[in-house]
Amino acid sequence: MLEVLAAIALAPWAHPLAFRPLTGWHRGASGTVVFPYDRPRRNEPAESTAWMARNVRYRSPAIADPPNKTLAHLPRKGLIVWAVTFRGHPRAQPIIRLDLRRARHLPCCDGQRVAGGVSELDGAGPSHAYTVIVQIYFGSFRPALRVQAQQALSRLRLPPPR
Repeated sequence: MLEVLAAIALAPWAHPLAFRPLTGWHRGASGTVVFPYDRPRRNEPAESTAWMARNVRYRSPAIADPPNKTLAHLPRKGLIVWAVTFRGHPRAQPIIRLDLRRARHLPCCDGQRVAGGVSELDGAGPSHAYTVIVQIYFGSFRPALRVQAQQALSRLRLPPPR
């Protein structure tokens, strides 16, 4: 019985977060990993990250938040879309909508200046099964980058709820 409950609890992590291919973009993912901020006694998979990058080579570990090694080389035409899913308190959040117009624009970042800043979306995954955060890093304020960022967002494949 305990094994069945554990399998149900971990079901969203059976299909890690990923981006579908998009011409002109590079992509990668962490797969499902142990959440680095969890208490040591909770050693089961609980986080999945994925990224897409355009006009910049992605140099950071997939779980780096923010991806400072990559951001240090972000050119004016560069763009990074980074996403993470994790256990959290998704019941209190609305389901995420991957629409850049809904994003908050924030100053960026810990230890690394990003000319165009960062936009962030957050919310719950399907059926409130997990929490989702998406960060979009802009090399400049060019309107074309916003169009490209939305194209990348549309390629994000969230894990099914169970």
